[in-house]
Amino acid sequence: MEAEYDSMADEYDATRESATQTEIDALAKSLEGCRTVLDVGVGTGRFAKPLSEIGFEVTGMDVSRRMLAKAREKRLERLLLGDAYKMPFRDKSFDAAIIIHVLHVVVDWSTVMRDLGRVTRGHVMSILRVPQRATTPPSPAIGNPVPGPRTGYPVRTQHRMWQNELELKARVPPLKLERIRDETITIPVADALRSMQAKRAMGAQIIPPEVKQQMLERIISMAGVQSVQRRVVEDLAVWGADDLQALDLGSPPGSG
Repeated sequence: MEAEYDSMADEYDATRESATQTEIDALAKSLEGCRTVLDVGVGTGRFAKPLSEIGFEVTGMDVSRRMLAKAREKRLERLLLGDAYKMPFRDKSFDAAIIIHVLHVVVDWSTVMRDLGRVTRGHVMSILRVPQRATTPPSPAIGNPVPGPRTGYPVRTQHRMWQNELELKARVPPLKLERIRDETITIPVADALRSMQAKRAMGAQIIPPEVKQQMLERIISMAGVQSVQRRVVEDLAVWGADDLQALDLGSPPGSG
């Protein structure tokens, strides 16, 4: 995973949506009363930077040196190279912790969350993307959907996409699960194409090359369409650190 994210560090911010004000406001509200916050999988600092700017003392940890280098370019200083499976912190080191856009790429989420509970005194929170059925925009020429799958694409098995989050919520129900975002985003087709091309590093790991090519061809076929739309739905989940630390590791993720 370190090599994978190192390879995409230079393009990561250009291919990802910045943290929205809605997301930051929701996190800040749930972090009220906290001072020290651990950001596991800090990446380029998309969430750590705005949270630090409003007064939180954020420590960012990531497995990728190059991602951390990009975060330092944003003047984030409390950064550490570390493994989420065995975090290099003493018990109860932080008031709270966040783990955002990380759970779906780890193999053993239960070990990660249990150790996160160990190093946190209060709450552990995450922004969970709610999967939406893929839709196919109409073709301007014939008014029919562009041919192709409508329910998403197969992914390589080491990346479990949103299954980890679903299993976590089932095993340890959050203390709070709040819908913080439900909106339809309009994206210029040209931008969608550039983003897809720029994601070559991640695509090589998650999306089979032949499927990625089909996706590119579908976007190119929309040349007569000025923009495409996608719905983004997100929940803020908050867990008690002690509840996570008590996770039973005897049952492997996905066994139930």
